[in-house]
Amino acid sequence: MSEPIPELQKIDVKFGIGAPAGADWDALLSIFSRWRLEEGEEILDLADYSHVPEAPSIILVSKLWQFGVDFSRGSGSSRREGWAGLLFSNRKSLEGDPADRLRSVLAKALGKIQRLCGEKEFPPGVTVDCSEVEVSFNDRLLTPNTDAMDTSLRPALENALTALYGESGFELVREDDPGRRLGYYARAAEDGLGPAAAISKLS
Repeated sequence: MSEPIPELQKIDVKFGIGAPAGADWDALLSIFSRWRLEEGEEILDLADYSHVPEAPSIILVSKLWQFGVDFSRGSGSSRREGWAGLLFSNRKSLEGDPADRLRSVLAKALGKIQRLCGEKEFPPGVTVDCSEVEVSFNDRLLTPNTDAMDTSLRPALENALTALYGESGFELVREDDPGRRLGYYARAAEDGLGPAAAISKLS
């Protein structure tokens, strides 16, 4: 069991998406505008950064999390260019050891993704590939991108990813630029894992 890190809350999870040219991402504005009115999630804002290249595009902002479509560069040498994905950024309310917290964030992200994909306005032709995921630790003071922190957190991340991807295994690549956040790109040995199947693996 990994050692508890009580302050570990800010964890980002991004699952890859495939999208046809000209996908109507503005449809997310309509979906998130409805979500924004719901109670219980402490939602604060709906932000549209679609005019900014290689950046989070349309993001729903809560006190607890942020969620939306993201085109920024991924982690590790295999992800030098912008990479489209659905990003869930946890802000607070995690409990347990690091492995527990990572599994919790993965589950939260997948729950939001499954719901989003089920909305009637979700852009046609857009597919979510849960067999690839980026996990980033969004607190440079608590979790700097160092070998020591990698040694501390990698076992917890491998534990969480094993729960998601099972015995078939996965490739795990760490962000190699020390000037960027501690982050990892993981690719499962088997392709084509959808949100519903991924949720069932974690439950």
